Amino acid sequence: MVNLKEIKENVKYFLNSRWFMIALLIVTIMSFGFTLTHPSISVDDTAMDYYYRQNELLRQGRFFQVFIDKILGIYNFRPFVLDYLAILCLVAAAILWCSLFKKISGNKLKLIVYLFFACFFVSYPLITEIFIYMGSNFETCLGLAMIPFILFILSSDTKNLNKPGTYIVASFLIALTLSLYESFAAVYLFGIFAILILRFLYSDDSRKFKDVFLRGLYYVIPLIFGIVFRFLIDMTLKILLHLGTSTNASKEIHWDIGIMQNLPKLIKGMTLSYFYNALVYLPITFLVITVGATFILMFWHGFKHRSLTIAVLYLGSIVSVFSLTIIQGIETPYRACTVFSVFTAFVFMLLLQFVEEGKFRIEIKRAFVVVLCIFLICQLNDINKWFYVDYMRYEEEVNVVNQVAMEIRSNYDLEKPVVFLGDYKLSDNINQYTSAEKSSLTGILYKNLTGIDPEGKYAYKFVQTNGDSFLDWSVGWNFENNVSEAHKFFKDLGYDFKADNYTMRKEAYLLTKDKPQWPKKGSIFETDEFIVVNFGISDKFANQVNLN
Repeated sequence: MVNLKEIKENVKYFLNSRWFMIALLIVTIMSFGFTLTHPSISVDDTAMDYYYRQNELLRQGRFFQVFIDKILGIYNFRPFVLDYLAILCLVAAAILWCSLFKKISGNKLKLIVYLFFACFFVSYPLITEIFIYMGSNFETCLGLAMIPFILFILSSDTKNLNKPGTYIVASFLIALTLSLYESFAAVYLFGIFAILILRFLYSDDSRKFKDVFLRGLYYVIPLIFGIVFRFLIDMTLKILLHLGTSTNASKEIHWDIGIMQNLPKLIKGMTLSYFYNALVYLPITFLVITVGATFILMFWHGFKHRSLTIAVLYLGSIVSVFSLTIIQGIETPYRACTVFSVFTAFVFMLLLQFVEEGKFRIEIKRAFVVVLCIFLICQLNDINKWFYVDYMRYEEEVNVVNQVAMEIRSNYDLEKPVVFLGDYKLSDNINQYTSAEKSSLTGILYKNLTGIDPEGKYAYKFVQTNGDSFLDWSVGWNFENNVSEAHKFFKDLGYDFKADNYTMRKEAYLLTKDKPQWPKKGSIFETDEFIVVNFGISDKFANQVNLN
């Protein structure tokens, strides 16, 4: 069965490395200190009961999250607790990845390269796209820790292929990890290529393509079994609990419309998300830099070792990073791109090891370390920027709620239900950080790519969940008992107005179409049955809540 002695020894090595731990903890505090002490309400935060206790996550196939909640009861809106646990898991993930690389490389990598891997990994700014979802940050960081743990126990048992115990345990753990978030399959795939690259470079294993392929297959088989186990557990729970399948999670395959029909759309989407956005969005900038660096390493090691095998491994590592996009036929949302942090940190680690091993002058080696330090400081600045933007967004919306509530309390009959309608638009104070101006290079490229020339100052929003309006989302969604999530937001801030229902919203929608929107006079009005607050009616809102 599984022998944990080796993994304990490797983890202990890093825990006892004073400068490694000091640097890692400093970078972690600098990355998450602000958001840990400045909580905000974001998308899904008011719907914890619906997701975790009314079986929505089970309908999505995310049963391990529900199991964790049953054991620990942590999935409520609990500022600090969930965030703190998530950060602990992220630090553990950094140490486990380093422990895995130490084992695979035969302890031939220098401590400084592990240090930079860990620091780049925990501070990669794209994590803000999912971390602000309080119900998702813990399982995201937990999954990032489980993947290297699974790969480590598999790597510790490669000589006992006739004993299925390790395979069964690993496959079951993969099933649990994928039920946290399906995108961890891409993290696992990249982890395989990272292992094969390190073994090719630093072990005495055969470098023949056939042997390398078989080593990779050894890790792929548990992934296949894990996917099957996850499916069987998912189906069993749905049958036993008489549950359907949710459509809320984005798992659709878009190739069914035809390759030739979908391919141009996919190319445009990837061009925008993974290239144009590199001009304005730092995590995507670093992604593009590390993809380019991977090609450099691919050619260098390919010529050095006179081997196509290592070139295939580097190319496969890039493909694994975009595997979900390739499989689904649509660019993966940033919040699901959990593999990017591992990939970028791994490439920076390999680059530093390449420089440290090379016959470069000491000045060049020091200069490269300085460059990496500058990159790391840029990451720290960026991750804090997005957490601060989210907090400003929250403060703005709290101010709006207070103003709306005071007007309702002062001028309207509080015995009547309140109907919230429309798309709330955040102020330019938020949009200036999240959107590309039409006059910028990115805005011009966007117009040329899509042919879209929107009204106003901005071409498009280049971030996704960062800077999203919670108030806009909450008005449009009603999960439990047909009660708008906006009512829960108002209640959390001390305003317990009577809830509306779908019939009232439909009637109010017809009355509100030509009314002014908040904060203009007349945006709040009253009928014999209810009070209406209009944040701005649009086709998007009407379609979202099926009012048309």
